[in-house]
Amino acid sequence: MEKIWNKKFVLLFITNLLMMATFYASVPILPIYCQENGITGSKIGIVLTSMSIATVLFRPFAGYILDNFNRYHVYMLFLALFCLPFLGFAAFPVYGVLIAIRLYMGAVYSVCGSATTTLAGDVLPPDKVGQGVNRFALTISLGMAAGPFIGIQVQNHMSSKASFILLFALTVLALICVSFCKIEYPKVERKKFVLADAFYKPALPFMFDMMFIMVPFGAVIAYSSIFAQEKGLSAVTPYFYIFLVAGMLISKFSTQKMIDAGKHRILVVMSLLVLLVTMGSYYFMAAAFHFLLAGFLLGLGYGILQPLFQSFVTGTTPGPKRGTANATYLLSYDIGIGIGSFVMGVFQESIGLSAGFAATAAAYVIGGIIYAVYVDKYYLRLLHKAE
Repeated sequence: MEKIWNKKFVLLFITNLLMMATFYASVPILPIYCQENGITGSKIGIVLTSMSIATVLFRPFAGYILDNFNRYHVYMLFLALFCLPFLGFAAFPVYGVLIAIRLYMGAVYSVCGSATTTLAGDVLPPDKVGQGVNRFALTISLGMAAGPFIGIQVQNHMSSKASFILLFALTVLALICVSFCKIEYPKVERKKFVLADAFYKPALPFMFDMMFIMVPFGAVIAYSSIFAQEKGLSAVTPYFYIFLVAGMLISKFSTQKMIDAGKHRILVVMSLLVLLVTMGSYYFMAAAFHFLLAGFLLGLGYGILQPLFQSFVTGTTPGPKRGTANATYLLSYDIGIGIGSFVMGVFQESIGLSAGFAATAAAYVIGGIIYAVYVDKYYLRLLHKAE
């Protein structure tokens, strides 16, 4: 029996973890960096959201590129391009330029983010794709959680500019790592780009549902540092992300057997309930213990939901279509995190961060309704068809 954890899969796992952690390390640095350079309020939200706009616009092309060119070569090229924005942040702390760099970063990241999961599915045994991708998606969850911790720790010990240079070095390390993962692909018969074919329609319900679920996560990742400053909790902010990672790891290892056994419905419902209560509690959050507990519970919820939904998509998609399918599904992260970052910039100026965080919990209710009414049964139909 072929194993999931083969050499190429492990190299891709490490590479994606480095890439995701580096990318999300920049998220908490940017708002503070903006404030240091006189950029405040909704302007910070625009800087953060601009990348999501570019990623959303470029994702359809990302899927086409991955399904019509050598996926390994495409990934190597775009990962190299992904290194450059971190130097740009350090060199040009100007509002308009930061927006331009984020737009560039979004276009490049749309390909990198879609490529890694697609490549991971390609190096797995056919009967292990669903299980393997579920495990591989943990790199995204851990990167989202560990990245901000790294960013805050780095920024606490050096200037913001120096922090971005260090992040550049980490992206280069990711590029070196994947260079040892040689993946051979047969020559692809290239098709003409058609916008209608750039979206993998069977993945759209999963994308639409996860989009709502990711809105509060985008708010938390972008504004937790500023929220902690307002509440006098800056000293424990790094530990918030440690608890977030701990929650993800515990949820992953404690529920993996249930996921492999197909008991996804109860996991989705329980995760959404935990997340709903957690975000709602931000309204009266004032203590360090509460802040850290929220990080742990958010880690529990997202540590289950993110890999689970990713496996729904990849496990029911034929190999030649996985690039487009993953690009379509990952729009949920781009749009959801972008909306979360933007609305919190607006909430900061209007109702305040505490009420703003609590208000984003409404997105879980919408996501839960979509899952219960349609997505759950839809996934089972796809799964039976794939069998």
